[in-house]
Amino acid sequence: MAAAQGVTEVDFEDAWSSASKLLAGVERYRVPGASADVELGVLDWGGEGDLVLFHHANGFCAATLAPLAHTLSERYRVVSVDARGHGDSTPAEPGGEPNPYAWETMTADALAALRAACERAGRDRVALAVGHSFGGALLLRAAQHAPDLVERLLLCDPVLHRPTSEGATAGPDKGLALREATLRRRNRFPSFAAAYDHCRSRGLFADFTPEALALYVREGMTENDEGEIELKCAREVEAAIFGGGGTSRAFDAPEVVRARTLFVHAQRGNFLAETYEALAAQMPKARVASEDLGHLFPLETPSAALAFVEELLAAD
Repeated sequence: MAAAQGVTEVDFEDAWSSASKLLAGVERYRVPGASADVELGVLDWGGEGDLVLFHHANGFCAATLAPLAHTLSERYRVVSVDARGHGDSTPAEPGGEPNPYAWETMTADALAALRAACERAGRDRVALAVGHSFGGALLLRAAQHAPDLVERLLLCDPVLHRPTSEGATAGPDKGLALREATLRRRNRFPSFAAAYDHCRSRGLFADFTPEALALYVREGMTENDEGEIELKCAREVEAAIFGGGGTSRAFDAPEVVRARTLFVHAQRGNFLAETYEALAAQMPKARVASEDLGHLFPLETPSAALAFVEELLAAD
């Protein structure tokens, strides 16, 4: 694939030189999360027009969606949010009770971010909320809690499993497998360039654009006290979220979601189009688009994600 060749051929310095331009002029700040001890990092591209908010996938960060946000900022007020424990948000130690990474807690964070974005931008609601993977699941659930807060929802291959007849959720084995794989992932590097080179050799990142991979490395990692480069989102945090990957309560009240909603099913991803269809059928203004894409398509084929964005924003 062309995207894979691009990542292979472009070195870190060139990729970051291009990617960093997408963050030029961005305002960085924090807003309160659902817990008194947690603040959520926000990237704000400013701009006029309706408000658009992005929420990233598990283990990534707000800046990885900069190729999309930067493009839209010419016409819209655009922000992108870091989940707790990711990017520039407050980290919380996994484990214990209550679980700081319970999906309902993180849904409350997403709801707080939506409200803070509206307040700061002087808007009554978010015109479009875009969520990728677990970010999509959180935004859908947030829209159930506050149906008037979001006008449109773009859910990019969201982490959603249909409840079984016993009331549990399907698909926990996949979450546990991802959890174990995450805990084995390399998390320290001698330099950003070394981190970039390592990541582009791994299958997970093989089809990323050079800019997306550079943003993941430079914004999703930081220099520690020993002078090494390490992940901002600790492996244990990412694993804790994967471990709860079947616990989204999206099927609790889909009928209350008033937002015009587009579920994008990635045919080369890990989730079932039937699950999205079942949810969409219970929502007043929802549909499913099933496309030949991978689960991480917003980072691999941003043009495809932008096409869905434009479609929703143009909808009456």
